[in-house]
Amino acid sequence: MVSLLVRLKQYRDNASPAERELIERILDDPESISGLSIHELAAYAFVSPSTITRLCKKLGLKGYKEFQHLLIYDLALLRESSSSKIEDLAPTDTSRQTIEKVTRDNIDSLRLVEKLNDPETYEACVDLMSDARTINLFGMGASLLSARDMHYKLLRIGVSCNLIDDWHGQLLCASNSGPEDLSIAISYSGLTEEVNVCVGRARERGGKVIAITGSAFDSKLARQADEVLLVGSTEPLMRSAAMASRIGQLGVIDILFKSFVNRNYARFSEVLEQNQIRKQQ
Repeated sequence: MVSLLVRLKQYRDNASPAERELIERILDDPESISGLSIHELAAYAFVSPSTITRLCKKLGLKGYKEFQHLLIYDLALLRESSSSKIEDLAPTDTSRQTIEKVTRDNIDSLRLVEKLNDPETYEACVDLMSDARTINLFGMGASLLSARDMHYKLLRIGVSCNLIDDWHGQLLCASNSGPEDLSIAISYSGLTEEVNVCVGRARERGGKVIAITGSAFDSKLARQADEVLLVGSTEPLMRSAAMASRIGQLGVIDILFKSFVNRNYARFSEVLEQNQIRKQQ
């Protein structure tokens, strides 16, 4: 079940002023929101009921009833959880504090991946991968490192796939793709222009797209994708280095790859054995 509170945090930066005010009210005291009618919430947050309805739709919900159902579920999880709040690093931190914070942030990032993505979404992605003639991978900067990990995994099982470090090379792959090909695009922000251009070109050629992103609900990348796999936003978009976000991306990739292999186990198990690199005696 997808976390409502995490969805709200993901969408907040892209929300309209009225939606952002509503989101802030909900996140400030979700316990007080639980059980309110749509008109009671509208009065509490000083917004119109139509704003609440629009927000529910933008979050991918069927309506306010589902909103309340997910909120109650999230609150139950929070009461049981002993995890601490994600904190930024500080220049005064000792090595021990840094170890603890980085480890906790990475663990929290993987937990967010688990909460954000339904099994059905992974199944739909595996369907697209299984039907694809070729898989093209797009990513820039730190996301390119995650794309390389996926590229290596797919090569290990003999899947036809492309990843070129140079952006112009990625654009050529997109331009030469067709309806039988699949693009997997990785961008934490969902706003990386080079990635979005490649995805747009692949869409023009009739191909399907899987997006792996930390900004899903109103990002350009998500709007172009057939399926979206979410990475938890445990870091600001302006950050010194991709840490927990990279762990989240790799977590999504590991789950997606293993799901793909499990679905096609008879096909890939022999290839994996064949491609096993053994040390020479």
